[in-house]
Amino acid sequence: MKKYIIIAAAAIAAMACSKVVDAPEAQREISFTVANRVQTKADYATTNTFGTYAWYTANAASVAAATGSDHAPFMINEGVGYTSSVWKTLHNTFYWPKTGSIDFISYSPFDGTNNTDDSNPAITQNTITYDDIDVTADVIDYMYADKVNCAINANTTPAQSAVPTVFRHALAKLSFKIAANFITDGDATNPTTWDVYVKSVKISGFKTIGDCALTLNADGTSWDKPETNISLTETPEIVYVWTNLSGTSAEQELIPNASLTDNTKWIKLNAKDNPTTINPATGFVMPQVLAANTQKIELALHITTHLANGLDIEEDYNRELDLKDLSSLKAWQMNQNIVYNIQIKPVAYVNTYDNPNDVIITFDPSVADWTDVNATAIIQL
Repeated sequence: MKKYIIIAAAAIAAMACSKVVDAPEAQREISFTVANRVQTKADYATTNTFGTYAWYTANAASVAAATGSDHAPFMINEGVGYTSSVWKTLHNTFYWPKTGSIDFISYSPFDGTNNTDDSNPAITQNTITYDDIDVTADVIDYMYADKVNCAINANTTPAQSAVPTVFRHALAKLSFKIAANFITDGDATNPTTWDVYVKSVKISGFKTIGDCALTLNADGTSWDKPETNISLTETPEIVYVWTNLSGTSAEQELIPNASLTDNTKWIKLNAKDNPTTINPATGFVMPQVLAANTQKIELALHITTHLANGLDIEEDYNRELDLKDLSSLKAWQMNQNIVYNIQIKPVAYVNTYDNPNDVIITFDPSVADWTDVNATAIIQL
């Protein structure tokens, strides 16, 4: 492998020299247009640097004879940055050849050394492989782009527009919104109302280390993500999560400066149509299947019930739950921004209800039958 890299690097140097002599015009320099994608397209920060690999194809037969492959190495882990209002390679200058085509595979952020195949992820023409990534060690938004094939037209100036590079997130993000399911019983004359305070929201137990192997799809551009088949009582479900998962997250408190004893720092919840956004989990989470007794959320609440008769009831309520039980979500998958919307029902628990009137204290009066008791008395005169 190392010998191949050395040979490939030499070939690139020779090609770069010939390209600069043959086509030195600045308008033929290779550049990139960049975006990232979560659920919608967004700008890629101009302060970032990403890495790219490229393979050049001219005459397939001659290339194969010279290199043992239909594609000759063209760029090996070149750093690309935003400079002079253009995205382009930072360490070496590359120009579009006159003919042929170039395949590009990019990843973010740039890792390793330019012109040296030592990055994580490791990239070949058909694979992207992340090994032993630890999301607690480095809070990094790992991203990968679809493979791009750029055909070259020698009669056009510039020969090719900028390389379209759309990044997708390899990890997942996690955040929470929380609200009171209702805060009044709706009786305008003599209402019962509830004040619901969140004292603490803690999450823990996530897997933090893992691997991810992507292989080129049959379409030649997109990537097949690692598939995991979740065995359920109903139809099995395919999810896209990382493999070889290990490590466990430390407990994260999602309310900065929260205090179990200082009510000035508690968060008073609004009704469910106006939820409060709690701080997200730190950085990114490893895509993983949710399992029993693994990924946890712990809620510490204080509930004040203002009774219609003017009296108040104060209650503390603490509960730890498996995150898998909060919704039908079975896994945190790649490229997902997961938002849990939690609604607190501030009245006595029953199986199902949508309105506090469903759990108002009611009475079931009845009259017990008379019990006959014989009382005998003897009066002596």
